[in-house]
Amino acid sequence: MLSIWAGKSRPRRPRSDRRAAERGARDPARRFLDGLAEAQVLDAAGHERALAALDLPGRRPLPLLLAELGLVHETTLVSALADATGLPFLREECLPGEPVLPDLIGAEYCARARVLPLRADAVSLDVAAVDVFDPEIAAALTHLTDRRVALSIVGPGAFERAHRAVYGDAAAEGHDALGADDDLARLQDVASQAPIVRLAARLVRKAFELSASDIHVEAAEADVRVRYRVDGVLVEAERLARSVQLPLATRIKILAGLNIAERRLPQDGRMTVQDRGRNVDIRVSTLPTAHGESVVLRVLDGAARIDDFAGLGFDVGAIGEMAAMIARPNGLVLVTGPTGSGKSTTLYAALRRLNGSHLKVVTVEDPVEVRMPGVNQVQAQPGIGLDFAAALRSILRQDPDVVMVGEIRDGETARIAVQAALTGHLVISTLHTNSAPATVTRLLDMGVAPFLIAAVLNGVVAQRLVRRVCTACAEESPATHGERIRLGRPAAPLTLKRARGCPECNGSGYRGRMVVSEIMRVDASLRALISEGMDEQSLGRQARAAGMVSLAETARARVVDGDTTLDEIGRVFEGLL
Repeated sequence: MLSIWAGKSRPRRPRSDRRAAERGARDPARRFLDGLAEAQVLDAAGHERALAALDLPGRRPLPLLLAELGLVHETTLVSALADATGLPFLREECLPGEPVLPDLIGAEYCARARVLPLRADAVSLDVAAVDVFDPEIAAALTHLTDRRVALSIVGPGAFERAHRAVYGDAAAEGHDALGADDDLARLQDVASQAPIVRLAARLVRKAFELSASDIHVEAAEADVRVRYRVDGVLVEAERLARSVQLPLATRIKILAGLNIAERRLPQDGRMTVQDRGRNVDIRVSTLPTAHGESVVLRVLDGAARIDDFAGLGFDVGAIGEMAAMIARPNGLVLVTGPTGSGKSTTLYAALRRLNGSHLKVVTVEDPVEVRMPGVNQVQAQPGIGLDFAAALRSILRQDPDVVMVGEIRDGETARIAVQAALTGHLVISTLHTNSAPATVTRLLDMGVAPFLIAAVLNGVVAQRLVRRVCTACAEESPATHGERIRLGRPAAPLTLKRARGCPECNGSGYRGRMVVSEIMRVDASLRALISEGMDEQSLGRQARAAGMVSLAETARARVVDGDTTLDEIGRVFEGLL
């Protein structure tokens, strides 16, 4: 076997620029090239040609590059790879003549990744690979087969000949087929093969295990990043081989009923999967990016999300305030906050309380996230003219008692919602504002007259979601002087919960979320100020004088009660405390 690092003295290294040397210190493929040059297997010109080829966009594996450029004989190359990596190399006569695990590892996947399964049992899989510098190969095969993977080295030419012998000529060309945009039949076939099917199913199953709300599959230059949003925070889970990006995106688009030929425009779709005996809806969104389509799957688990106000984390006082607001037969109740603050979930909790045989409840949503028995739910479709305003006008002709509008986005929808509330309907909806008093200002900006707002507004719930500290691993310690000042209790001794991290919470220190709210019920004094067009600050002072507990005060109380941590409140409220 050729040893290129065994000697104590090394030949003079050929000249190369400092940047390439620095990259080589980090990149095992470049270090290998430097070793070939130092052993005089490569001359200076060949070393530079190989380095330049590695820097090309969409570069091919180094062993294949060296073979294609004719810089190193394959026997020498394989021997040097074995010496550098410590992996065994296989002679061509030792390669298999029949497929191994063909239901799990398809011919075209093998062609793209340049791998050849050798033998397998219940727990392990031996694989010959051309590109042993790619760390994703073993990880991808482990995910696909649920087996421990051991790699061996095979030369590029030996691999091509063995692949044709095992799978046939057509399959050996599979890695080139994916580059052709017009070969949709072949692309669909690859996306339907067992490895990609298993990968897509595993990503969704992992989301259920983590109780994640979203799965983000993001194409990067060198790989594919998979992240899950757990309790409102994105967590990176794994990196996939770049070669699976297109077939994986295609597989998801097939399941969601999207156009697999369209990769230039965003698309939205929906699919249903089963988890522990129940159907779970998943909303799919694709977005073209510089390196391929980014795919986001949003888990719409209605069984897990429809809860009462107490289950969402509202305290007893807040529940009483909200119950009183929606108990009135007419008027407007709004839930406000930024994107991802749980507004829609609160609306569904209100609908759950209101829904019954004695009331006709109609909603217009975009999209319909949770299907509720007994509620007439309308999917807005702006593309055909059925936007929130148009749907709301038609809903009012259906003689509803309660109308839920997913979001008030424009002046027309706001005016129709106000008119519906004036004519004897209870209207509940969401709005994007930072506080309850700011809701009045937002409606004024949308063109709703102050006297109309004063006449119909029952109340506003402003809210955020914060993570609950994990009860299995939380630690307690005395609050520092600075923490007591931030909590508004500088003189009182306090013991606070600290997030630590354990297997129960996947190391985050938090498990589950709850609401931090600010509830403004509109009484006679507030109506008078609204009619006069008073500003947000004046409305806030009057609401607090009437008993409204601000978001900051509620957040501090959650920390003092040990439900969450000061760090978490600071993260959500961005300097509020």
